[in-house]
Amino acid sequence: MDYSPEQIVAYSLESILASERIPSLPEVAARIVEIARDPDPNYDQLIETIRTDPAIAGRIVKTANSALLGMRTRANSIEQAVPRLGTTMVRTLVLGFCLAEYQNRNSLNLRRSYQMVWRESLTQAAVAEALAERQGGKVDPANWFLAGLLQDIGRLALLHTCGEAYVENVLEPEDERTQRQREQEWLGFTHVEVSQGLCRKWNLESEFVDAIGVHHASAHRVVPLKFVSSTSLPAALITATHVSEYLEEVSHNPGSSREHVERLLMQVFAFRPNDVFRLLADIDSRVGELSATFGIDVGRPPAMESILAEAQELLGQIALASQMRLVNANPGIERLERIRLETAESQHVREAAWKDNLTGAFNRGWLEPALSSVIDQAHQHQVPIGLLLIDLDKFRGLNQEAGPQFCNMLLQKVTAILRECVRLSDSVVRYGADEFVITLKDVNSDMLTMVCDQIRSRIRSELLTPDPSRQITCSIGVAYYTPQSGIAVRADSLIREADKSVSAARRKGGDQTIMTFLEGGRWLTQVLEATIAK
Repeated sequence: MDYSPEQIVAYSLESILASERIPSLPEVAARIVEIARDPDPNYDQLIETIRTDPAIAGRIVKTANSALLGMRTRANSIEQAVPRLGTTMVRTLVLGFCLAEYQNRNSLNLRRSYQMVWRESLTQAAVAEALAERQGGKVDPANWFLAGLLQDIGRLALLHTCGEAYVENVLEPEDERTQRQREQEWLGFTHVEVSQGLCRKWNLESEFVDAIGVHHASAHRVVPLKFVSSTSLPAALITATHVSEYLEEVSHNPGSSREHVERLLMQVFAFRPNDVFRLLADIDSRVGELSATFGIDVGRPPAMESILAEAQELLGQIALASQMRLVNANPGIERLERIRLETAESQHVREAAWKDNLTGAFNRGWLEPALSSVIDQAHQHQVPIGLLLIDLDKFRGLNQEAGPQFCNMLLQKVTAILRECVRLSDSVVRYGADEFVITLKDVNSDMLTMVCDQIRSRIRSELLTPDPSRQITCSIGVAYYTPQSGIAVRADSLIREADKSVSAARRKGGDQTIMTFLEGGRWLTQVLEATIAK
């Protein structure tokens, strides 16, 4: 029977974890977890344990041969499948099969809730796995996948235990409280503690327990921490949580902001701006594969790729409007010019006043007043900003050789490349005949290096000249500014430092990136070495 809300409220965390409605791990699964914890696991013991449960053995062999894992040769027995999968993957699969028992296909109301929670759990697992796969073998993707799958198992356990009362008190209310706040007010604890308790009960590593404990941390709290690296499981679970929440939100509201998702993916896990969209779209198909593998009902979620494409277009419009407001908000603009902009007949006219006719980028007149507003916002929110000045090497000579029409086409291609290498919220400016400026807010030095590498690499590989032996390259000067107490940098000062850096890069022969950064009131110079293949 289902418990009444009054009965549930009286329950403690301990009684929830001890409830008979919480499935215990089968003996086979518990033994597999124990073997997998051994630093030098015994494959013979693992195989013998799995063979005692023909159903689990059959599902492992079937999964080993599925497109999900993409193995080159077929495994015909558990003896062949286990060594290929490895102990971590075997444990992950077995626990996944067991956790799939947290489903209710009989009650229509509960079924929809199970589908939603399972969809979000599989999304988190898929994101964590994808982040692990980017680490070049430094972490085990199966391990991160399992951690992502377990981090919200407490929600499934509470739904399984409390039934409709959990739906009515936690999942259904629409107010300003988070689900964790509703849980805390209703039960006196949250699903996070339940998830941690189950992991301890199942004898899983303390690494999982600790990481699950912080997986709802905000992106703002994670990124500034110097010790957070791309191999940090807590950072992976926090990122997986934010991605899952964004995908759920954007399916209802295409205009939802994803700046927090970009912040984590780019500044912690070194995603390029144009990789973020691909990850979000790929996760959707991955969840479909996982639900089929584990036999989990996630319902029929909307096709995310088309939703994300609509969101991308809408976010671009929002970003453009925000960038236009930067100049209107800056007090340095002459009053008559502001009035002219505010009384323009259409948005198109307002945009045209600050656009370069050839490339469609912002023009030089936009830069200084807009940058002043960006600096003010950086101080207000205490986030660093970067200014990139990109100069096409030896472009004037090419203009004389190939003609203005060809060079105009190249400048348009450069603009397209620059836009694809940065976020929608970053601004691209045509600063001179062959110079561009990019302003980036809320960015760290690693991300600046990555963006500069990609710009130089793409310009080198994608811009072709009539003379095949002549390669187009660019020099980049970077001014990186972190708001500091008692120091207020001006927009013209930041532009000047970027210009000095790009001049130094040209003196070194071009195709270089040099950065200046403010430290203790002095501008210091650093040559940025490439971090991606040229």
